[in-house]
Amino acid sequence: MARRKLEEARSAAGTVSLVPRRLPLQARARDRVDRILAATLELLEELDADALSTGAIAERAKVPIGSVYHYFPSKEAVLAELAERKFRAVDANVATLLGRELEHRPWREAVGRALDGVVAAFRSDPAYVTIWRAIRGSSAFRGAAADSDARLAASIAALPLLAAVPPARLQIAIPTTIRIANTFLDWILDTADPRAAAGLLREMKRALVAYLAEDLDAAQAERVDPRSSRRSPRVPKRGSRSS
Repeated sequence: MARRKLEEARSAAGTVSLVPRRLPLQARARDRVDRILAATLELLEELDADALSTGAIAERAKVPIGSVYHYFPSKEAVLAELAERKFRAVDANVATLLGRELEHRPWREAVGRALDGVVAAFRSDPAYVTIWRAIRGSSAFRGAAADSDARLAASIAALPLLAAVPPARLQIAIPTTIRIANTFLDWILDTADPRAAAGLLREMKRALVAYLAEDLDAAQAERVDPRSSRRSPRVPKRGSRSS
């Protein structure tokens, strides 16, 4: 009980460490860490992240509590490692899905289908939604959330379609796109009514398509015809004579 109160106090003060104490190098150690993370995931289906404790994790994983602290300095560090693994997989899947869709479809349709896939991935795993909320809603996890966003931004920037967009523009457009998407995703995941959530997803697509239209229309035109220019040709005024 005293240890749990200490955890809660440190968490409230923002002083917890999210860095694992040591990496599991041997197969037995990796198995133990995997059990700890799997137990945490199970508990998140039953408890809010605030109600989680290292004692509960150890009990569910059937390991001594010392084994949890051997690898993780706090419950937040366990959550951070779990989030890192989950988000790394999702970030890679988003970039892969978007890239595949852009290869075969106009960009508007490709973006819409990729967003469908992202929302479906979150909704298919309730514990995943809990991790997302813990990461997005806590200042302690701000760095982990920023790392996820930066990783996703780098993957999106490497997509072939975006090669025609000036790098300086990408540096602002991609983080802005991710921030808009994250805001809508929070809203969608907090909406229990399926019809209302579907309406928000439609609005998410409209907002992102409107924001991306100028850059991606030009990029797609450049990809189809490299001779095309980002500037529209000048149209002579009515009545003027061409030379």
